Amino acid sequence: MKGLAAAGVVLPTGAWFPSCSADKPEGLSWDFDKVIDRFGSWSIKYGRLEDLGEKGSTKLSMWIADMDFMTDPLVSKALRDRVDNYVLGYTRTPVEFLDSVVSWEKRMHGYDVAREWVAPCPGVIASLNQAYLTFTEPGDTIVLQTPVYDHFRIYIEKMGRIPVENPLIEENGRYRMDFDGLERIFEEGSKVLVLCNPQNPVGILWDKETLATLAGICERHGVMVFSDEIHSDLTLRGRKHIPFCSVSEAAARVGLIFGSPTKSFNFAGLSGTAWCIIPDREKREKLLGTLEKSKLDEPSIMSLTATIAAYSHEPVWLDAVKEYIQGNLDLVYDFFKDNDLGIKAVMPEASFLIWLDCRSLGLSQAELMSRFSDDAGIILNDGISYGTGGEGFVRMNVGCPRSVVEEALSRIRKTFG
Repeated sequence: MKGLAAAGVVLPTGAWFPSCSADKPEGLSWDFDKVIDRFGSWSIKYGRLEDLGEKGSTKLSMWIADMDFMTDPLVSKALRDRVDNYVLGYTRTPVEFLDSVVSWEKRMHGYDVAREWVAPCPGVIASLNQAYLTFTEPGDTIVLQTPVYDHFRIYIEKMGRIPVENPLIEENGRYRMDFDGLERIFEEGSKVLVLCNPQNPVGILWDKETLATLAGICERHGVMVFSDEIHSDLTLRGRKHIPFCSVSEAAARVGLIFGSPTKSFNFAGLSGTAWCIIPDREKREKLLGTLEKSKLDEPSIMSLTATIAAYSHEPVWLDAVKEYIQGNLDLVYDFFKDNDLGIKAVMPEASFLIWLDCRSLGLSQAELMSRFSDDAGIILNDGISYGTGGEGFVRMNVGCPRSVVEEALSRIRKTFG
């Protein structure tokens, strides 16, 4: 050590913390109107066109749920600073990671979380998969409330479990849970229900009464709730997200929450930035034991850095991007309201995804997708992939510059008008 000091090498002392600021950082800026060329960047969103030999295609990629905006510059700066100033060696999970999640949940969602309830996870879907392996057996049924994120079903089946649908009840474009249906399904035997909170693709922010009722039914039937809360920070128009485990003692006993800053701060390409909150000690120890056995409990330096940075400063960028997204959503909603094209938009309460009801067009799902992709030149998510209740719908991602949304709507008017 003396030799290093004598050679003029400055050794870091104390804990490392990312830069924090309550204001827009000096010298750092964002421009959500800027169109960024993501071809050749290994993007899944644009790689679909590259795989089809359509690099340079005029088709618009408005499907997979990441945004076409530059990541929060404070997160990017923290990543650069970490690379420039430290050895990238084997890394333990610091208490700063756990504390950042605890403080974020309190500040953003009013949820008092004990540090011991929190643990790092490899990713929300990857962690759900490990939870299936921990708490269920091959052939067990797992309940989904459709239409819902398609990767739940896909990986439940890959894990050798059986997805069982309890479709949401739709009334005049509004959705609610079918509690009577859940009672019937649970009586036949299920160990787990996967909750999407906020709900994707419809964008519902479940209220406290609904979540508490769900928790009570699940506890009565001995059913655990795995709550995917990855879109929780993207609430719109000042609405508040309610974490599942916060609504009642029953919810805290039966619930496991999985979350991540990847959607809200737009760094989905950084795996290992997820976390879980599990108030029940026995359930927590079981899942963490599974993660440890699979060596999935060791986040990378960059994952830790990005998460701590995202959660350790005031959400100036996040607030700005949500305001911009709301403007895009209003544009889409008003467009379909003002133009009689046979398509209705369901305004989400959270996220940058909007659910489009195309049922009155009278097209088969294959015809509907062809009209959007081949005729309008817009790549959207197929509603049928979200299960019962998704036929006749498509999901549009408006986490992109407004000029792209305007171009998409122009193409839709020409195609369906």
